[in-house]
Amino acid sequence: MTLKQLLARPGRLCAARVVFTRTARRPPRRAGDWLINLSLTASLLCASLISHAESSMILLVATEQLQHSVFEQSVVLVTPHSDGAAMGVIINHPLNIDAGDLYPEDPLLRDAGVIHFGGPVAPAALLFLFRSQEAPDDAVHLFEDVYFSSDRELLARQLQRPHKESRLQFYAGYAGWAPGQLQAEILQGSWLPLKATTKLLFNKDRESIWKELRKPQQEEWIRAR
Repeated sequence: MTLKQLLARPGRLCAARVVFTRTARRPPRRAGDWLINLSLTASLLCASLISHAESSMILLVATEQLQHSVFEQSVVLVTPHSDGAAMGVIINHPLNIDAGDLYPEDPLLRDAGVIHFGGPVAPAALLFLFRSQEAPDDAVHLFEDVYFSSDRELLARQLQRPHKESRLQFYAGYAGWAPGQLQAEILQGSWLPLKATTKLLFNKDRESIWKELRKPQQEEWIRAR
């Protein structure tokens, strides 16, 4: 099951109202931007990146090329699809609003805590990230013991667990790329792809993670071979 299929299922979580705190103008497009018809060399490089990523999740670290866009200084947890498309969530931009304001009449969600801006697509959709030693139903397995879901009943069970075990995180909206689009953006230098690990995802300070990951990570950067 993919994230797209998960969000189409009944019983998913929705925000009481849509909240945007990261609105920014997009830079002018240069001639040739977003073209999928790449040269043979570029196509092979893209295929190598995605092939490497299919066995593990990746983190995308925004470069200076994405200044003045919704992804400025973002770190995105991404799941590549076999058709070249990709979906993910921005992990380092918390919303400046309390969960109680988003869900004032929902006893399950009003004390959920910090909610992050996951991306510009479907901002009323609520996803949650968590860790589990057992593979739960109604969830997408990302890597190791990390899962995504939007299922209300599953969330109720996760909220009963100690947070130090579940490491529960909430995201409103997500980011999405058409087949070939993300590969093209990586080749253009908009993103630095980094292998996702539980250490990076759960043990790094979210306020400083972008600056830290912009530094050279010789053992972790995904390189085309």
